[in-house]
Amino acid sequence: MNDGTDWTSTEARARFREAAEQLAVRLRWLSIGAIPVLAFLSDEPVRSPWFETLVASAGAYNFLVSRALAGGRRGPELSTGTAAIDCLYLFFMSWLSGGIHSVITTYDYLAMVSVCMRLPILPSLGIGGLYALQLSALAWMDGASSGGELPVRICYVFLTIVFVSPLVYEARNRFAEVLAGHQAQRLLLHRLLRTGEDERRTIARELHDRGGGALFSLLHGLRRLRELVQPRDATAEAEVDRLIQVTEATVRDLRAMLADLRPRLLDDLGLAEALRELLTRERALTGIPVSFEVGTDALPDSESALALYRVAQEAFTNIRRHAHAGAANVRLARDHGGWSLAIEDDGGGLNGNRTGLGLRTMRERVEALGGHLEIQSSRGAGTRIAAWVPEQSAGEGNGDSSLSR
Repeated sequence: MNDGTDWTSTEARARFREAAEQLAVRLRWLSIGAIPVLAFLSDEPVRSPWFETLVASAGAYNFLVSRALAGGRRGPELSTGTAAIDCLYLFFMSWLSGGIHSVITTYDYLAMVSVCMRLPILPSLGIGGLYALQLSALAWMDGASSGGELPVRICYVFLTIVFVSPLVYEARNRFAEVLAGHQAQRLLLHRLLRTGEDERRTIARELHDRGGGALFSLLHGLRRLRELVQPRDATAEAEVDRLIQVTEATVRDLRAMLADLRPRLLDDLGLAEALRELLTRERALTGIPVSFEVGTDALPDSESALALYRVAQEAFTNIRRHAHAGAANVRLARDHGGWSLAIEDDGGGLNGNRTGLGLRTMRERVEALGGHLEIQSSRGAGTRIAAWVPEQSAGEGNGDSSLSR
């Protein structure tokens, strides 16, 4: 249990820091627009034409930070670096627009709130010391270092840390508890789904080995009996022919049932071939033309492949029963470190009903693997179901459970 708790705490801190960095980016964009306005409306004039250049460079810097976050760059090093650079920018902007008396120094406290959200209390105290040096330097440049205003401003900086950091720490702990509960729920759902698949595999194997073998023996015996009775008794011949037809239909039904329970092609040749076989059966059942696109030559791991296959099964069950579609399209691709499957039809749409058991099961399957499901539908405009699952580090091998002659 300790490993799970440690993982949850680490994940909670990382997600908290990432959200705080995104918030800091948005606050900077607001500040970049507001700071020049405050500077020019204040009583102290802007002292240098470099002020506009500094504002423009702040915009470029914030753009680079947002690009780094979008590219997956995160961590305490980034948070510490951006906090220090923010302090440096505020120092120069305050210096060029009134010094210690500049209205821009009020942004120091807002910046410290952002720092407390991004960093633990000890690094936050270090950044607070940097802001204290910033204010001291501004006061010294203005010859106001001996006044009572400077100590008060420095106290405000550290009081911000003292009051905000415990709140952030408590919020992060609560977030970790919620994350732990969510992770436990996801793992439980994953186990339940895997247990269900194991049961499907067991049932399919038993049907194949026992029911399938018995049916084939019966079919073989009926065909032999047909040869023995011909042409002695027309009535017996007709009855044997009828029994042969019934047995052959039962064999076909059993094959279809086994394909639904556990498709052999999924285990033997992978997801793409299993989907092709599924779509062939759907074309035969509905007569709807279905196109299939594969955007990758790689094969998903077994659990990802199984989840996406079940999504396709349920989607085409809905198309067959409710959509009244004239055509459908399926696309499988490798996307963003995982696998995506999109199924579109031109039917009547879901009519606002997106809470059915089948749709919930689809969503639960992909979310149990850390993926997500999106449903886009409007009345009379068809439906698009897009599933994405991450690539798993290790897949579990699956048994063979198909019926073959």
